[in-house]
Amino acid sequence: MVNRFHFSVPTALCCAVLVMSTLGRAGAQDSEGRWPAKTTGPYYHGSENELRARKLMRGVANIALSVAEIPNQAIMEAHRTSWITGAVVGAVKGTYKGAKRIVVGLWEVATFYAPMNNYYQPYIEPEVVMMEHLH
Repeated sequence: MVNRFHFSVPTALCCAVLVMSTLGRAGAQDSEGRWPAKTTGPYYHGSENELRARKLMRGVANIALSVAEIPNQAIMEAHRTSWITGAVVGAVKGTYKGAKRIVVGLWEVATFYAPMNNYYQPYIEPEVVMMEHLH
């Protein structure tokens, strides 16, 4: 049973990241106040439930993957400067941004059902850790 748990948690996290990365970010509302869906056509618009589910998954992914900000920031800083500076400054930046992702993720999970002021849009960019590398 223990082995099954160890393999299912990383698999679930990877699936959540893949789902979040393949779904594009919702654009602006149209003249009738509806959000566009990912499928094109005159009758396709994103429903409230789709936007709620995306907000919930984004919050869960940000909580679970917040620790990935440390190596992500270290690598990005090392590319900008040197590997020594990247390791030190990147670790500090990654710790700060990871803590920020945990707070925002908890907020999005707690309020996923309510549109709030930003109408289901992400509070931080990129939506999930390392999404800037996907585009």
